[in-house]
Amino acid sequence: MIAIISDIHSNLEALEIVLKMIGGCDTILNAGDIVGYNPNPNEAIGLLKNCGAISVLGNHDYAVSTGDTSGLNFYAERAVEWTLNVISNKNLEYLKKLKTNFEKNIDGKKISVFHGSPKSPLKEYVFPWHPDNLLKDFLKQTNADILILGHTHIPFIKKLGKKLVINPGSVGQPRDMNNKASYAFLDVKKMKAEIKRVKYDFRRTQGKMKKAGLPEFLIKRLEQGI
Repeated sequence: MIAIISDIHSNLEALEIVLKMIGGCDTILNAGDIVGYNPNPNEAIGLLKNCGAISVLGNHDYAVSTGDTSGLNFYAERAVEWTLNVISNKNLEYLKKLKTNFEKNIDGKKISVFHGSPKSPLKEYVFPWHPDNLLKDFLKQTNADILILGHTHIPFIKKLGKKLVINPGSVGQPRDMNNKASYAFLDVKKMKAEIKRVKYDFRRTQGKMKKAGLPEFLIKRLEQGI
């Protein structure tokens, strides 16, 4: 069994409970954005290192690792600036070494992981309401049996013929009107995936955000799931 996560965004409380629910999965794939928005970048990176998760680069990871915040909104920029003041040099180097995609054959199936899309790994948003033909083009482009994406913070699973496209949603900042942390399980042999949701102590996260002086909008949205 493979666990799929994405968009942790420095939310320690959410990541801890998701990793607990994942338990003894053979592989954990992370579709990017470990940092940004929330108050525990070093701790989030540390947990991913400890569990051996395989991560790709997200746009917030890129912004923190390069200092380039172009394309980010006001709130995201403020969070990146704050993160740059607290992240360790070791963890900054970890982000700098992340690649924009990951490919691996597991149980005879090719899995490709991107944060945004194969066309634009850091920028393109692929939502569940986008046409299936777009997803089929991405599958053809990557020659993947299973394509894993993040970035939108909105979970979905689409079966296209014998292939799968999966977005596990966001661990640390869900945006589908559900404030529970989101992740997914993938059974490659059966070519089946399932989205999972779990409650976490978002109020504790909010308290730490207030203490850190992070924007009020970012604090409120954790409760609202927007």
